[in-house]
Amino acid sequence: MTRGRGWLLAYGVLTVAHLVTIGIGETWSQAITKVLLMPTLAVWARLNGGPVTLLVALGASLAGDFLLQVDQLLPGMLAFGVAHVCYVVLFARRARRRSLVVLAAYGVVWAGALVLLWPGLGDNRIPVAVYSLLVTATAVTSGWNGWQAGLGGALFLISDGLIGAGLAGHDFAARDYLVMATYCVAQYLLAANLLPGAKHTR
Repeated sequence: MTRGRGWLLAYGVLTVAHLVTIGIGETWSQAITKVLLMPTLAVWARLNGGPVTLLVALGASLAGDFLLQVDQLLPGMLAFGVAHVCYVVLFARRARRRSLVVLAAYGVVWAGALVLLWPGLGDNRIPVAVYSLLVTATAVTSGWNGWQAGLGGALFLISDGLIGAGLAGHDFAARDYLVMATYCVAQYLLAANLLPGAKHTR
């Protein structure tokens, strides 16, 4: 993972810049920095031999980022759903040991979060339930591939959980920052652990 370090640095700079734009509250700067994140990470992943399915996941994430930025919730969820299917396929194939404990733990988290958010989700209840199951599947299968990949999956779940909390009416001042900070770190960790030669430390 030594190639294209400039692209990885650019991803880090864009992440920080996007978090700053959230504080500024300027729509155009938020949109521009947000849609540049996944292409930059994808170039880095590709230069390091990332599989095509990973590039599809990052491309779908780009579509999801744009759609959510322009308040297209259901199409955005669909795009991210494609990304999570890609991640689940990739991590399930690479898993050396499939832990039922991890599966059960995340099953409890998924059910508990859904119960808490359900009353406030309104018409979004079914889409959120289905999508959250896909995010949880990414968390489970990435967790089967070591702590670093597992942390990526967990952070993705937290990021989307915070979005779900907002949809259910549970908002707080730093939520937008936390959504994007956890998301950007999650995407990096997931991508990095799907590159050839990645060490799946347990």
